[in-house]
Amino acid sequence: MTFIDDLGLVLNLITLVAVAVFYTAFLVWMSMRSHDVARAQTQLRAGALVLGILGVVLLAFALWGEFTWPLNVTLPDGTNVLAAYNILFFDALTMGGIVLVAFALTVRLRLPTSFAGILGVLVGSALIFYGYRAYNLSLTLDPTEAFALYLAFGGAAILSFPVTLYIDFFVVAPSTPDVAPMSPEIAARYPKVWLGFNAFFLIVLVLAGIAAIIYGFNTIWAHLGAPP
Repeated sequence: MTFIDDLGLVLNLITLVAVAVFYTAFLVWMSMRSHDVARAQTQLRAGALVLGILGVVLLAFALWGEFTWPLNVTLPDGTNVLAAYNILFFDALTMGGIVLVAFALTVRLRLPTSFAGILGVLVGSALIFYGYRAYNLSLTLDPTEAFALYLAFGGAAILSFPVTLYIDFFVVAPSTPDVAPMSPEIAARYPKVWLGFNAFFLIVLVLAGIAAIIYGFNTIWAHLGAPP
């Protein structure tokens, strides 16, 4: 029995996620440094829309994969040698898709985005664990590249929590004060902390994008040469 091979497309989509998050975060940050809150809010809404669309598409792939387990090569004894790949790929996509959709909705509804950010901490931790375990088991033909992919996106997801707090405190709160989890004046006392978190988040996003491109290039090159 053959299997449906959407891995190349999925890797392209998560590369788009890394690009969209980086571009949104960079524009919002630059606008805030210029004290242009209105422009920052507009960039945030535009980025959230794009991320929401990507999140819905990824979630559709993920839920389909969770319910059908399409990666299936069965040996004569009935063993599916690709069973673990369904867990590795589709669990990660489901969790990531949920965070993206949650972030898009909270921005659209002007609700605290840190609720999506705290989910990102748990999802990011899970991604790192999945990637580490897959590396131990050598589940892919490129275990190091796969681990780097999971590690980078997991780190970005974890760092999304302080970034969403920054959004709530400084980007959204000026027009919707009740989204801030506490008084913005308290958060404003430590500007270098937010600068550090935002800068580190952007760096990790660049690394995540590079990891996705490298892994995606190797995967698409191999899969186009030997489709299922």
